[in-house]
Amino acid sequence: MLVSNILFVVAGLLLGLTFQGGMFLFLIPVAGVAAALGYMNLPRVPGGKTATIPVISNAVRATGITPSISPDIRNSIKDDATEYNEPNSTLRVNQFWARTNADVNKATDDLLQGLKRIIPNAYSLVVFSPLTNFREWGIRSFCSDPNAHLATDVKITENSGLVSQLFRPEVNRLLEGDLMGGKTLLYYIDNPMIKSLVAVPILDREKNRIGAIVVDSLYPNAFTQVTAQALTYIASNLYTLSFKSFASTKNYIAQQQFSVLYNYQHKFFQTMSVKDIYRQIFEYIKENIPFDRMMILALDKQDANSTRKDRGGSIVCVDGIDSEQFSGKKFTLSDKGLAVLALLKNRPVERMFSSNMNMYVPRIDNNEKRNMDIRQLFVMPIATENNAEQAELAICLESRTPGRYTEHEMELLKAFAGVAGFAYARACQFEQGKDLASRDGLTGLINHRTLHETLRTEKVRANRQQYNIGVLMMDIDHFKNVNDTYGHPIGDVVIKGIAGAISGEIRKEIDVVARYGGEEFVVGLIDTTPEGMLETAERIRAAVGKLEFDVHQAAPLRVTVSIGAFLVSPEFHDMKKAVNNADQALYKAKEGGRNQVIQYTVLEEPVASEKEA
Repeated sequence: MLVSNILFVVAGLLLGLTFQGGMFLFLIPVAGVAAALGYMNLPRVPGGKTATIPVISNAVRATGITPSISPDIRNSIKDDATEYNEPNSTLRVNQFWARTNADVNKATDDLLQGLKRIIPNAYSLVVFSPLTNFREWGIRSFCSDPNAHLATDVKITENSGLVSQLFRPEVNRLLEGDLMGGKTLLYYIDNPMIKSLVAVPILDREKNRIGAIVVDSLYPNAFTQVTAQALTYIASNLYTLSFKSFASTKNYIAQQQFSVLYNYQHKFFQTMSVKDIYRQIFEYIKENIPFDRMMILALDKQDANSTRKDRGGSIVCVDGIDSEQFSGKKFTLSDKGLAVLALLKNRPVERMFSSNMNMYVPRIDNNEKRNMDIRQLFVMPIATENNAEQAELAICLESRTPGRYTEHEMELLKAFAGVAGFAYARACQFEQGKDLASRDGLTGLINHRTLHETLRTEKVRANRQQYNIGVLMMDIDHFKNVNDTYGHPIGDVVIKGIAGAISGEIRKEIDVVARYGGEEFVVGLIDTTPEGMLETAERIRAAVGKLEFDVHQAAPLRVTVSIGAFLVSPEFHDMKKAVNNADQALYKAKEGGRNQVIQYTVLEEPVASEKEA
């Protein structure tokens, strides 16, 4: 079907609606424009001559005018684009906006083509839209005479020529019919003498001036008030087109973002590890939310003896500005930082910081490194229960761009926090269940079964990297007398105290310590030497000997331990036998008078270390 036929059908439909009266009467001029466009778009004009279709070109011609960025539909609808640390999804989002801009430009170009053909003596028709803000306009679309040369990179600002008068609130249109001697306009390169001009502003819903439609002519008195009124209607429709296109794209992007959120729900429920939850939160933020610094705060497990504000936590993940200063940073809920406040109150916290504000507001505490370039902070707490008084996790986002986090990002993070909180609670419960099965309830150390599993795993790694593992088996001397004399509750206190002393003398993130059963403990020293193994064993023996336990008598209770040691070299593979060898050395230490360290050798020649004086 010819384009002219389509336009005639549209005009007929619009006229049909106008017969219903009321608000539909405003469609009369639109129907007239459609009919005129249809007529002018016929293959031939009266007289048998082929109609000349004006050529539209958006190529930037060489000019001395300072180049500027092209108008973007987001600038017309007050949507500032960020410039910092864009997430990986930005490429896709920018593709959506580029497609929308292309569609709006094409529709505007088609409209200008039609107007050029029905407005007599029009030389150029130009649509201006905002560049970076409402006070700077650039050319979005234009249609001109083949002999005209427009500078498509022009920037129109206040007091920059005739068209800039439309920035003034009191100017609702320009209608110049006889410009004295002709006038040059800023958006031309070849400076033709323009004799007539009609222009109207494009207004948004709040009556902000977000651009203009300008028509000029080389002939005097080329336009009338009817022309100006028609342009006013067209300007209104152009804004509607832009707004609807903008809203449609925003909704589509939001749908895509919530689709990503749905996929993360599946990821969350496929993992049972707390560390994996941290990692997935980080990946989601990195992929979808812009930031200059992002931190994930997590509270430690609740200590039954601590108050709410004494509860501690740490930054488990950080990326961006000064990340090395915040990585692993410890805090308590009594600290006065904004991110800590969000955790304590279980409420989102959002702050804007002025560029001339010299006072720094801490994120964690007063000892942190201060960065005065940050302009906005947003913290989303993640609670594991509905209506919880405090949250267990928090996502802290910071940006150097003021106003970067809008209601959309906040609502997106709120939905994400709900899913993450549920998954985090589930992972914590799972790990707690594993702890109950793998740890001793009194001391918190791993138990007999878990020790052997851990030592087997460490042995595989030791074989690959060719290092030794030291195994220490220790027993509390005369522990039966302690229970018989002071009772089992005091015996439990002694066991807990010794467990703490042992843990304090080993490398917490490297070595292994277990309660083997009753009053026995086993330590696995990873990547050690014979000298290092015996030195650690002596430190443990000495640390236990210094402990004092209050038994409500004149003198405190003091106990000692005997220790058997065995060095597992890369050539030795049976870890169960290694524990047995350490146990045999322990037996020798007991027989030899207790409170000493004995090393087991393959020749079963025990080597005793000297007792402390």
